[in-house]
Amino acid sequence: MHHWRPASRTLACSWNGLTRTHLARRATAISARSTISPSHALTATRAISLKSLFTPSKSKKHEQQQQHQETSKVMLEPDNLFHMLSKSPIAELKDRAAIINKYGVCPVCDTHETPEHKKQPVYECPDCGYPTHCSEEHYHEGHEAHKEICHILREQNEDDHDLRSGRSMVEFEFPSAQGFDETVNMANWDVFFYTRSFPSMDSDRSMRHVSKLLTYPITIASVLHQSCPYKLGKEITSEGMRSISALRTILYPRNEVAKDGVSLVRSETINVYIVGARAEASLPPYIWLQLAYLFPHTPFHIHMVGPDALPPSQQPYTKSLNERLMFTYDNSMYHDYHEKIEEFDPYTDLFFLFSPGIGHPSAREGWKQSIQKALETKCPIFITGYDQADVSTDVAAVEEDYQGEFDWVMRPTENEFRSLKRDVNLMDVRQTIFANWGLWGIRGKRYDVTHTPEDDDE
Repeated sequence: MHHWRPASRTLACSWNGLTRTHLARRATAISARSTISPSHALTATRAISLKSLFTPSKSKKHEQQQQHQETSKVMLEPDNLFHMLSKSPIAELKDRAAIINKYGVCPVCDTHETPEHKKQPVYECPDCGYPTHCSEEHYHEGHEAHKEICHILREQNEDDHDLRSGRSMVEFEFPSAQGFDETVNMANWDVFFYTRSFPSMDSDRSMRHVSKLLTYPITIASVLHQSCPYKLGKEITSEGMRSISALRTILYPRNEVAKDGVSLVRSETINVYIVGARAEASLPPYIWLQLAYLFPHTPFHIHMVGPDALPPSQQPYTKSLNERLMFTYDNSMYHDYHEKIEEFDPYTDLFFLFSPGIGHPSAREGWKQSIQKALETKCPIFITGYDQADVSTDVAAVEEDYQGEFDWVMRPTENEFRSLKRDVNLMDVRQTIFANWGLWGIRGKRYDVTHTPEDDDE
């Protein structure tokens, strides 16, 4: 039940619920209030035709009004968010029902039938709207078991319709750069949103939407920030504090005053290597500004590395969003990408592996070279998991495969900045997960002391 994890960019994409209109609106607002060049913003462009150039002004005005009505049209009202997936007014959600019909599993068949007699789920539960069983008969037979997951699927159904409803997504009006005298508290989502002056979250649904979008950059920020919610001696080990403190000397530099009285601030770049990148590589780059805003003195270079970091047809590339945020996307395996880096520095470099499935039988062997290379850098490696079982499986695999080769940086704990929105496995809707539910960290041993008899004679 815990082996499923979104593997592709499409299935894992954290922002696939946002429409192009929402993204364009959001990017336009960001570019107006921050240092992003408009050329880097996501914009909804419209092709110019010769006809439009020579159309009388009255027709042009009518066309503009019609376009405005189309873009501002609300498809679904807040009291009309529940729909059977197969009858949804949103084509994408109809497609979701079709995927479940084709690849899903009827839980009653799965329990009682032989493989050749198992059928796909085509009967939609009237309470959650998802195809859950192969027939009404099996639905009633398995109803008691389904009740455990029904309310979760209902919530997902309404959330996904809300994201595509066409309403103004006020919760996505993220704040821009903060003042140097403003203090941010990273205790949890609620406190973070309040102290960072996010729009008021009026519902749990809004919290779910925003947390799913921001869980990747803010999980990284929560570990590095001076108001980190994880404490020394509890989650953070003494070795871990050494690693985090080293990074913070760059993130929180001391002011140095030159002879002419000008304040100088160190501006070394923090490199974040996201190994096995999937959903996080699909985020619009401006979402990562929320990480950069929390550390106004320090440039970041985000390295998205892994087979799913780019579509297969796209070549690796590096680009800058602004002077303080750079991205590299490369679909190499990390142990190959590692060879391209001249030097690693525990003061400026760290690794994040978001729900990598290190302990999964089908993936464990493939991870060994990459984990080994990351441990050799002596830089901290932070790892997340979908649930307690996922975290425990990965921890057990690391302890067995790299015994004596690593120090603990952070003991496994529930991530304060996990996604509050569940992901549903369309091939078995009984399985749901929270992105980045758990968090832990390790680091290659700093000092290797080897005793040989020859040393005694010296």
